[in-house]
Amino acid sequence: MAPKTSAPQPRAIRLYLLTYNTTAALFWLHILLTTLSTLLSSSSSPNISSVYTSLEPWTRCAQTLAVAEILHAATGIIHSPIFTTFTQVFARSVQVWAINYAFPAVTASSRPYPAMLLAWATADVVRYCYFAVMLAGWSIPGVLKWLRYSLFIVLYPVGIGGEWWLMYKATTVTSNWAVAGIFYFFLCLYVPGE
Repeated sequence: MAPKTSAPQPRAIRLYLLTYNTTAALFWLHILLTTLSTLLSSSSSPNISSVYTSLEPWTRCAQTLAVAEILHAATGIIHSPIFTTFTQVFARSVQVWAINYAFPAVTASSRPYPAMLLAWATADVVRYCYFAVMLAGWSIPGVLKWLRYSLFIVLYPVGIGGEWWLMYKATTVTSNWAVAGIFYFFLCLYVPGE
């Protein structure tokens, strides 16, 4: 996430945020490139379960790292609303831990999983690179700015659709009615919340 723009920040905070954004960009770039190479390397049909096997731990790690953004917003070192940041990070964290990790049989074989990863990774590589370039004090290239503010038109529905489908599929295999109820509650939140 980007620093506040209203007042200059101490060098240590800028360096920390530059390191954070660069690290996050590299995590998501690895996820993006591995997803693409896995899907494209299959001779006849994409091996979706290979995407899951290769990337589920990486995705959990990258998304768990994003919990720091809630702390960044809460402490004021970035200019983002706490509630919005919490909601976005929480929704994805539920996805990676309570759905993708907890229901591997559903997630590993589902085509929406790599689609969701491609959407998340593309959006996050662009977003974190944008912030890293800004924090480094460089001029943001026009193409990066355009990608930052335009890709969501395509990526957002793909990412949300994948999340929703995988959560719905988890409700069909869980034998715990409380878990299914919580998931159905979250599925209903996608309509007004997203």
